[in-house]
Amino acid sequence: MLIYGSGECASSLVMNSIFAFAMLYYTKALRLDPAWAGIAMSVSVFWEAITEPVIGHLSDETRSRWGRRHPYMLFGGLLMAAGSYLIWAVPASVGAGQLALFWYLVVVNLILRTGVSLFYIPYMALGFEMCADYQGRSRLQSIRQILNMAANLAGPALAWSFFFQDRDGIRSTTVAANYLRMGGVFSLVTTFFVVLVVVGTFRWREDTRPALRAVVGGWFRQFALNMKQLLLDPNLRWVIVFTLVTGIGTLWVSSLQVFVYDDFMKFSADQKTTAHGSTMVGWAVGAFFSTGLAKRFDKRATVVLGGLVSLVGNGMLALLFLTGLVSPGTAWVAGGISIPLASWLFVAFHASYWLGIGIAMPVSIGMIADVSEVHFLQTDIKKDGAYSSIASLAIRLACAIGMITSGFCLSFIGYQTTPGVESASQNPQAIWRLGFVTFVAGAFMSLLAMLAIRKYPLTRCSLEEMRATKDGFPSLR
Repeated sequence: MLIYGSGECASSLVMNSIFAFAMLYYTKALRLDPAWAGIAMSVSVFWEAITEPVIGHLSDETRSRWGRRHPYMLFGGLLMAAGSYLIWAVPASVGAGQLALFWYLVVVNLILRTGVSLFYIPYMALGFEMCADYQGRSRLQSIRQILNMAANLAGPALAWSFFFQDRDGIRSTTVAANYLRMGGVFSLVTTFFVVLVVVGTFRWREDTRPALRAVVGGWFRQFALNMKQLLLDPNLRWVIVFTLVTGIGTLWVSSLQVFVYDDFMKFSADQKTTAHGSTMVGWAVGAFFSTGLAKRFDKRATVVLGGLVSLVGNGMLALLFLTGLVSPGTAWVAGGISIPLASWLFVAFHASYWLGIGIAMPVSIGMIADVSEVHFLQTDIKKDGAYSSIASLAIRLACAIGMITSGFCLSFIGYQTTPGVESASQNPQAIWRLGFVTFVAGAFMSLLAMLAIRKYPLTRCSLEEMRATKDGFPSLR
């Protein structure tokens, strides 16, 4: 499980660094309009809408001595590492113009996302196949999420201290060279983890050459019918809705929280590291306890609990900081010692939001593995890659919607990216609106996600009954 989970470190370094720093880089350092940056980062969803289901289907149908998953994982992982470096290595001639910079970001993002899809979908499907136990699936996904957050903490969170120290009165987030140094280091480490997970899980491969079977009606017809079956699966529907809604909310928060650190709370580099690191710790702690909670309360109730924790965390940030009960920079003096009260409260409730996400997300991925097993029990055909592709597409779609809307939000609230504005003060009303969008919108999306997942029909008992009898499916609908 640990070797398999190490693959999450690769995708974590790539995607979390982009979620955390790409909007800052392209708007503050390269001066791209926030709305354009959001569009450029999200346009890949249209490409992924085509490629991810195809990759899932190809992976399921691949017949080779190296199995269904590992060839895609190796090639896609290396392409992902290369694309992640190119995101930050913008040529000087490209960065001089808005239109050229926009199209550069679009093209490189398409290359990067193709690599991510080729790696991530077979990787997720491999996990479904490695662990068929109802509780074990949640445990495997929780280990993935813990290692995701460990890489996020050691990478993007500590990047504030290693790569983004303010010097000589210049905001580090406005210096393009800082992002390039970070991207170079992260791409090398990503390559290492890609090779590690491919080699470390290679014994789980299955020689699929003997599994050849006739394709009825041609490849494209089979693919279309396969996607239709998955999209109409009533067991999958509500998990996908939950994943989509939660993903949009978390992307809003993750994209905008770095602006909150910089402009709303006015944190130093070390305070940013603490605040950003608390999100990874909160997520990892939530993932650690998610397995035990799912065992005690079953999966649906555990996911609802995670949504409630997230709602309370961001709700408290809104209550404290948007109403003026606590002002950024507020300190509490006790016994001659100054305690940074505002910073401590912010970190505590900020981490609570991500604690709830950490509880809910690994369990919801385990739910998708359960749904994939139900399909196998009904048809005797493995479609783990296809189900993984639908789950991944929901996550990517959520990221695209979140990214593009966060870019438009920055423009709409009046956030300024013109040269010299960092040395002055942003419009106080724009900064308050920045906090409102980050705190309130995140809490609202958690509420919507909880309402959706309550309709998920599968339970531990119903799945065990299916395994024993391969009957009773109508009762689930």
